[in-house]
Amino acid sequence: MFGKKSTVRKYKYKLRPALAKRYGGSATYTKGQVDKTVDEMGFDRRHIHYAYLMYCDTATYKANTPENESTESMNSTISSVSGAGILGALFGASYYSDGGDGGGFGGGDGGGGGGDS
Repeated sequence: MFGKKSTVRKYKYKLRPALAKRYGGSATYTKGQVDKTVDEMGFDRRHIHYAYLMYCDTATYKANTPENESTESMNSTISSVSGAGILGALFGASYYSDGGDGGGFGGGDGGGGGGDS
């Protein structure tokens, strides 16, 4: 469980700013954008479906979530990382520092263009 929460914390506090910096501020990003950014940042892909839940459209995360995971259980895990759940991941990540685990792209004041839906 520690590995999952650590990965989700990185997705929440580091991935959102990196996506915004690379692809502009957007409510959602494409699976390809998330995959590429996760790979380039060197994050564990074992729990990538959490990143899809936080940053992609509904069809993407539903199509890529393992059968043994529910949206409710995933949101509970996201909540346990910070107490804010999916809404905190979507709206609050920019208010926090890098989460204390080093690396990443830093702050995310996005450039031009948005993510594809």
